[in-house]
Amino acid sequence: MPDTPTLLAGRYRLGDELGRGGMGQVWLAHDEILEREVAIKQIDLPEELAGGDAAVRRTLREARAAARLSHPNVVQVYDVLSLDDRTWIVMEYVPSRSLRQVITDDGPLDVYRTARIGLDLLAALRAAHRAGVQHRDVKPANVLLADDGRVLLTDFGIAALDDDSLTSKSDVLLGSPLYMAPERARFGIGGPPADLWGLGATLYAALEGHSPFERSSTMATLSALATEEPAPAQHAGPLAPLLAGLLRKDPAERMVAEEAEQLLREAVAATEGTASVPVGPVIPKPRVPADDVAAPAVPEAVPEKVLPKHNRKLIALVAAAVVLIAGLAIFLANLPSSSSSTTAGDPPATARPTEATTATAAPSTAATGAAPSAAPSTAVSVTPSKTQGSGRPALPAGWQVWNDETGFSVYVPKGWTSSKKPGATMRYFRDGHGHVLGIDQTDQPKSNPVADWRSQRDVRLRGGDFPGYKEIKIAPVAYFKKAADWEFTFDKGGAQHVNNRGVVTSAHQAYGFWFQTPAADWSTYRKDVLDVVFASFVPVKD
Repeated sequence: MPDTPTLLAGRYRLGDELGRGGMGQVWLAHDEILEREVAIKQIDLPEELAGGDAAVRRTLREARAAARLSHPNVVQVYDVLSLDDRTWIVMEYVPSRSLRQVITDDGPLDVYRTARIGLDLLAALRAAHRAGVQHRDVKPANVLLADDGRVLLTDFGIAALDDDSLTSKSDVLLGSPLYMAPERARFGIGGPPADLWGLGATLYAALEGHSPFERSSTMATLSALATEEPAPAQHAGPLAPLLAGLLRKDPAERMVAEEAEQLLREAVAATEGTASVPVGPVIPKPRVPADDVAAPAVPEAVPEKVLPKHNRKLIALVAAAVVLIAGLAIFLANLPSSSSSTTAGDPPATARPTEATTATAAPSTAATGAAPSAAPSTAVSVTPSKTQGSGRPALPAGWQVWNDETGFSVYVPKGWTSSKKPGATMRYFRDGHGHVLGIDQTDQPKSNPVADWRSQRDVRLRGGDFPGYKEIKIAPVAYFKKAADWEFTFDKGGAQHVNNRGVVTSAHQAYGFWFQTPAADWSTYRKDVLDVVFASFVPVKD
């Protein structure tokens, strides 16, 4: 860190550099008064724009913009410093990768994950616009995908406030041309529609791996932005109408936030359970299927320009088609089949079991109204507690050993079918009557299962995944190295009871157990099924 002090304002001790961009550097630091980690951004402008008090003005504006926002999808600003002709912003430290880094490292995202990210970013932008703040630089580099599952919008460095007299002419052209709205590039005109363009371009990049107007040079990009239409996204699926609406060049014709939110929610519902990369962290969790995603109340509307009637009709027709297709898929999945079943809280089976689990699955209880099957009888008494190296109980009558191809082993009831989607990490077991066991895994465990479940709970509830949610507990349990249970009920296709157990089995391995039954069956199935599963589970050898 040449020429950079190690202790700022007698309080913030700088550590590793977290990142560097056109607006400056970001450091990890330790707040020695509050004993917490923070991120500190050192503002640095290009030489041609750094004259006078430009850096101070820009820092003040970024801090003012972020300080006016209190939203779970916006990085929080704690402090602003002006020291030795340098300016610094002290922010919430979010262990994360930027969306740009994820695209670069892992490749484009699937539709489900992109839609979930889009919902969070749209929520952040709507909160900003209600507060009179425009971001003006929405792009993948300014989107953080946190290790705890959150999606956050950061870097309000060129944000404009409705009542801000500090904005100068030089600020107008700052930002990335790859994600800049045409009206900003040509006329310097901002506003909420320009931020929605940035959202559309960002989601396009998430799906395609590049921005809609990426060219060989900045001038070529600006020329394409002025004279060409964006190429249709090849991997957008149900998000195609959204991208088309957000990337309309005329801001008066551009899709408004309410319609964008509706299309994003429909895309989530249509693709739930298909994501090839988990959204969020670490101690894994099963996803709720498409028909179990409930849209929460629409946030307070903000005044925005209304689309011409012909555009609104087109969007409505496309959205209706998406809903009809999703509904048909759900209907067909609920028909009796010899190889799959659909339950109230689990995606339909997509593969035949690979071992001895070959019994035909019965139709879903939620779909047929049939009484649930009797719980498997157990021949031995088991206890759910388990520590590393403890013995495995004898195989109960009516059970079989499942040796998974990934290395773990567990007892499962005979007659339960198994499925696992290609590329997924979750293995599901079902009896066809609404009783579901899912086992997921990761080689990057979190150190605190309780904190991880709380974080995941907040993310899932914000997304409206569990209608009628009632929490029973999030608490540590004695199981392997460390573990925690997240137990709750929710209402979909009848009252459902769920227990999620996150367990760290070694420094390099963790598992997530999702167990769901109709609420009326919980006490029996918890004792006769889940306790056997926990007692018999053997993780992969580290």
